[in-house]
Amino acid sequence: MNIHRLTLCDFRNIEKVEISPDSGFNIFWGVNAQGKTNLLEAVYLLGNLKSFRGARNEEMIRHGRELSRLKGEVDCQGVRRRIELQIECHGKTGRVDGKESRSTGSFLGHLRPILFSPEEVNLIKGSPAGRRDLLDRAVFQADAAFLGRAQEYRRLLRQRNCLLRENRSRVEIHPWSEGLIRTGARIRHDRFIYLDRLLPLLREAYRNIAGGGEEADLQYSAGNPSVEKLEEALRRELERSEDRERKMGQTLAGPHRDDHRFMVNGRLLRLYGSQGQQRSFILAFKAAQIMDLENRTGEPPVLLLDDMTSELDRQRQGFFFRFLQARQGQVFITTTDIRSLIDEGFRQARFYRVSGGVVEEDCRE
Repeated sequence: MNIHRLTLCDFRNIEKVEISPDSGFNIFWGVNAQGKTNLLEAVYLLGNLKSFRGARNEEMIRHGRELSRLKGEVDCQGVRRRIELQIECHGKTGRVDGKESRSTGSFLGHLRPILFSPEEVNLIKGSPAGRRDLLDRAVFQADAAFLGRAQEYRRLLRQRNCLLRENRSRVEIHPWSEGLIRTGARIRHDRFIYLDRLLPLLREAYRNIAGGGEEADLQYSAGNPSVEKLEEALRRELERSEDRERKMGQTLAGPHRDDHRFMVNGRLLRLYGSQGQQRSFILAFKAAQIMDLENRTGEPPVLLLDDMTSELDRQRQGFFFRFLQARQGQVFITTTDIRSLIDEGFRQARFYRVSGGVVEEDCRE
C-alpha cells in the first residue's frame, strides 16, 4: 500500500499543498502549531472518513472558505486508485476514481493507515470507551465488514434505548432485543478472533520494547468465543438487567459496555502500570497491528507517527525505529526534533519543512 501523490486544498491552516511522498520514510518537521499533524490527519481521513482528533467538519475547513478537498493517488493490491474527499460543514463526499461513493463501505478499504499518537497512551487509564475504540479500529482495519456490523448494532441500540425510555412493553422491545443479541454476539466474536491472532504478536513486540523480563497481555472476558454461546450469554445478561434498564432507560449489557484489560505481568496497567509500561504497551499494540495487517493483506499498511519522539525514551525509540527500518512500508512522521531521527539512521528519508501551513521539501545530502 502506497500513496504516490497527496493534495490538500483549504484544509485547516493549509491553503494548497501537493506532494509526491517517498515510498519509504517521509518526515515533516518544524516547531509546534505549524500544520505538521494536519498532513497526517488528511491521510487518516482518506482512509477512515473521520478525524483522529474528533474534529467537527467546520474545524477542518480553512478559515474563510466553504469547503476543503483532499486527494490521494494510492496503490492498493497492485491497483492504483484516485481517492478524493470533499469536506463541507454539513457533511463529507467521497469519490473513488471520479465516481461518488454511495456508501461508506465503497469508499473505505483502498487506504488503511495505522496511527500512533502520544495521546493514545492516555487510553490505558481513560474510560472503557477509549479502549474499546482502540481495539475496534484495529478490527475494522483488518476486516472492513466489521464497520457495517458495528453501525447496525448502534442503530438497534438507539432504537431499543428509545423504547426503554418510553416504557414500552416487553413484547414491543423483544424484536429489537433479538436483533441486538444477534449483532452484538457477532461483534464480540469478531473481537475474539482478532485478539487470538494479535496476542502472540503483541507479546513478542512488548518483550522487544521492554528488553525482556515483562509479559504483556490483553484480556477480553465476554465469554465463550462461539457465536451461539455468545448469543446465549448476551440474552442472559439482558434478562438479568431488565429491571435496571427500565429504571434507567438504557441498555446496560452488550459489546458497547465491554472493557478490555491491558495487563503487564498479570497486573492491570490502568491501575498499576508505570508511564513507561503504558507507552511500551501502546507501541507493542501498534507494532502487532502492523504485522497482522501485513499478514492479512500481503502488503504493509501506511503508518502515521505523530510527534513520536516527544513521548518516548531512547530505548523505546530505538526499538520502534529498528522495527520500522526493517519493514518495506510507507511511513509519515512528524517531529520537532529532526536531529534525533537523523542520528537513528533516517538519512534516506524524504524531509519536508512545515511552517505556517506551507510545506516545502527539504533536500538533505
